Amino acid sequence: MALEPHLVLIVLFAALMHATWNALVKVSGDRFFTMATLMGTGTVILFPALFFVPWPSAEAWPFLLISSVLHLGYFGVLIFSYRFGDLSAVYPVARGSSPVLIALGAYLFAAQSLSMGAALGLALASGGMCLFAFEKGLPTRHLLKPLMMALMVGGFIAAYTVVDGLGLRHSPTSFSYIAWLSFLDGIPLMAWAIIFQGDAFRTYLRKDGRKAMVGGIFSLAAYALVLYVLSIGSMAYVSALRETSVLFAVILGALTLKERFGAIRWVAAVAIVSGVVTMHVAG
Repeated sequence: MALEPHLVLIVLFAALMHATWNALVKVSGDRFFTMATLMGTGTVILFPALFFVPWPSAEAWPFLLISSVLHLGYFGVLIFSYRFGDLSAVYPVARGSSPVLIALGAYLFAAQSLSMGAALGLALASGGMCLFAFEKGLPTRHLLKPLMMALMVGGFIAAYTVVDGLGLRHSPTSFSYIAWLSFLDGIPLMAWAIIFQGDAFRTYLRKDGRKAMVGGIFSLAAYALVLYVLSIGSMAYVSALRETSVLFAVILGALTLKERFGAIRWVAAVAIVSGVVTMHVAG
């Protein structure tokens, strides 16, 4: 079922914030420390909130723990991907492949199916997202490894989104699940940075800490909003809207970095918008 208009606006706003914090990672000098700070910011902010939300139910804890592990794997593979491939190749394929995988997971594990029209719209939107990776032509042999890594990232995105969609339905309240997941997510990366790379991490914080913390606030708010809508709506619809962050990232690049918005980008943008509109019209 298509999302209500106010939920659509919430997810689109979350997508814009997601694109913004990913841009911070792109220009970061040390992506691991940036990611640790981003997620650690959420842990610090959410700690006081834990005293004001219900304790997760026994049914919700497995989903919280599995999602935390999947998020950790996602961050690791994402950082590794950026070391071997251009962000412009990795990011669109990672984000563009995930809605199709999420739709499959939602069908298999949550009995959420799409109409034929909605499925075609999803395929069109996902194809448009991936198209951004090929604006310079088909990938050469040296880009095959980064693209395979990007598909792995997309797999992690799909896995934790489906797990979270199910976990929210087993939680006493959506806010309880959101608070506990956001708190747990930042602990491993932040602990590793402090314990094993303390001196270098403190140097990083003095230099780039404020910028990364702002990104952390954006990251926390973006996924919290997505989780809230996931607790209400279909995973496939939410994921397709959320991944319009690819389009927002390209627009931000054109406006702030004066990147060229060529023919391929226009085709991809039209495909994404057309696909999303088709999904919601098809219902």
